[in-house]
Amino acid sequence: MRARSWWFCAALAMAVPAVVGAVPRGPRGVQAHRLAQQPAAGTQIEVLVIDATTGDAGIDRGLSALSQLRRAPFSMFTTMRLLSRSTLSLASEPARATLPDGTATVTLMSRGADGRYTFQVALAQGSRSGNLTFVASAGEPVFTVRSSRADRAMILGFIVR
Repeated sequence: MRARSWWFCAALAMAVPAVVGAVPRGPRGVQAHRLAQQPAAGTQIEVLVIDATTGDAGIDRGLSALSQLRRAPFSMFTTMRLLSRSTLSLASEPARATLPDGTATVTLMSRGADGRYTFQVALAQGSRSGNLTFVASAGEPVFTVRSSRADRAMILGFIVR
């Protein structure tokens, strides 16, 4: 048994330099990485604030096209009402949206070579705060629940445009 463990560790030690050596080095690798991080000019992000309940009033017409809201955990809410929609500039400089119970500050972290955006959302509510990181393509909505009770939730949506 010990011989197998030793051989495994030896094989792993030999594989690590090969993986590290595969990382692009020098000006080309750095330049390509920087280019991949540049957002398209005029990139924006929509911030949706949705009031969701277990009532029977239905889903706002503008939200019905967002299929993610029909899947768990959001599918437990049968009534959804769009409270606000704001558009912010998505850049490395933070942009702030006002929420009914605080703020959401959105900052672009990077844009991959595949065109997907990585952005961070800092949520603040009084003295409480938290950070979330999302990865999404342009036009792909992502959602989180801001506050929740058994019968009601505030859902936040973010769509890169």
